[in-house]
Amino acid sequence: MYATVSDMIARFGETQIIRLSRPEDRTAETVDEDKVNIALADAGALIDGYIRGRYFAPIAAPPAEIVRATCILARYDLAQGEHTDPSEEMGKGRKDIITWLENIAKELVNLDVPAAEPAGPAVNSGPRMSDRPRTMTSDTLRGW
Repeated sequence: MYATVSDMIARFGETQIIRLSRPEDRTAETVDEDKVNIALADAGALIDGYIRGRYFAPIAAPPAEIVRATCILARYDLAQGEHTDPSEEMGKGRKDIITWLENIAKELVNLDVPAAEPAGPAVNSGPRMSDRPRTMTSDTLRGW
């Protein structure tokens, strides 16, 4: 995972994370860490899907922007519930992160992490074969 429950609390405040992780219990005083960790894992998997082609995923030491993106995506997921909907601010934040991830995938944005090596040989770099007969052979060139 790219972020922890502590990262979520530091970014959005303990009260908001308690309310998002336990929306049915208005008297709750602790965070439902299991629920938050599931949202963080889902957000990390979504991020990996976008960056996998360019970087080794999962990133061993994620930069701050990946931690931030994970927290924003997880908060949006936590806010989606049976009786709750994400706020407009949360929706805009998620949309901005998805656009940013798309730009990473399109190589418009670069992360400060090691890039992945190409999986196979480069295109047009191997021997070429043809199914047509040779036009120049030792017989056709005789006498030149």
